[in-house]
This record gives sequence, C-alpha cells and structure tokens, in this order.
Amino acid sequence: MSPGFLSDKRAVAAIIIAIPLAIVAIVFVRPIDFTISMVVFGIALVLFLFACLLDTIDELQPTSTLAGTPKVEKKVKEKTKAKASAKPSDEHAEVYMPEVVKPTIEPSKLPIETIEGIGPVYGKLLRDAGFPTVADMIAVDAERIAEICDVNIEHAEKWIAMSRFAWLDEISEEDAEAIVFATGITDLESLANADADDVLAKIGKALADGDVRVPSGYVITIEKVRKWIDSARKLA
Repeated sequence: MSPGFLSDKRAVAAIIIAIPLAIVAIVFVRPIDFTISMVVFGIALVLFLFACLLDTIDELQPTSTLAGTPKVEKKVKEKTKAKASAKPSDEHAEVYMPEVVKPTIEPSKLPIETIEGIGPVYGKLLRDAGFPTVADMIAVDAERIAEICDVNIEHAEKWIAMSRFAWLDEISEEDAEAIVFATGITDLESLANADADDVLAKIGKALADGDVRVPSGYVITIEKVRKWIDSARKLA
C-alpha cells in the first residue's frame, strides 16, 4: 500500500473494523457455525477492500479534487494568502473581462472588478469596504484605496485614473489600462492635451514589452487614440 494509506480516516476506520471481524470469524465463530463465520469474514474482507479502494482513488485523483485533505488544504490557504498580499507591481492579477467595445452602461453600474488590475481578491476587499462599483472608486482618495487593498499609492492612483476614463464613451476598460499603464496619463486634462502619435507609440511599446495586455485580436489604432483625446477634450 502507498505511504499515504493511513492518511484517509475512512480507510483507517474500515481497517480497524475489518481486522477484529476477521479474527472473530476465524477464531470464535468458525468452530460454532462455519456459515456464519464465512459471512462475518466476508464482511471483514469487504471492509478491507473498501479501504484499499479509498487509497487507490486518492492516488488517482488530481490535486484539485483533494482540497479537503490537510496537506492540500494548507497549500490552498498559503496560495490564497500569497495572492491576497501580492502587490500589483508584481503582476496584474485581474480576471479578464472581454467587453472591449464601447461601454453600454454607466460607471455606477459597472462592478469594481471591471477596472483592470482589480480581480476577485482586491474586488472583495473593496466591496467589503463599501466600494462595489467603478463610480465609487472615482470618489475615494488613493490613500484609502491603498490602505484597503494593501497596495502602494501609485497603483491606487492608477486604478482611480482608469475609473475616471470609464466615463468616456469611447474608452473601454482595456483602453483605460493601456492609457494609464503605458503612458502614465491619469487625468482627463492630460489626455486632452496628449499627442495621438506619442500615445500610440507608448502603448505599442508597452504591448510589445508585456506591460499591458489586450485580448487577442484587439487592435488599438491611431483613429481610436484620436477619439479618446477628442472625448477628453469635450469633458476636460
């Protein structure tokens, strides 16, 4: 049997019951009634085979299905804890939202996870703190966001900046990420005064370097950048 055989409590229980039953059947019952002894011994054998089957199933199961075992549960907790404490500077841990077309609803109805870089971990922290939507992010200080999510002020400011751009009809969440992370632009006035060719060049470099990601097939063109700037000028 495998070294981890006794780690399954059900297998242990089956063995504990099976061994005494087998002894009783052979030593005590058999001299009295052979038929009954065979029945009892058969039950003991079934329990022993059940224990072996549990061990075999555990070995064949993928790790993800063993989340209830102590070792795996510990690893899952450690991984979750590490993700919760990870900083956006280490990696963008967001869940991609494929809506890269013109937004169709107001930021007050957009979930906070719409903002690139805010995944389920940061999203839960912000929701629990009373900031469930993109509109809520706009109205809060960067210091408060940084405190809630345990991130640095710079990244909190970028999240807020992307929330501001969500008000523009021509800018999707993917576009907002490209603007903020590739160009460093964080407010409408700066975007309104930006040079379209310069913005596109910086975004192209960021995409090539892997600092910004967009869904496969999504292309940011000079025409799109000009629309961003025109929209910003109307509101700036």
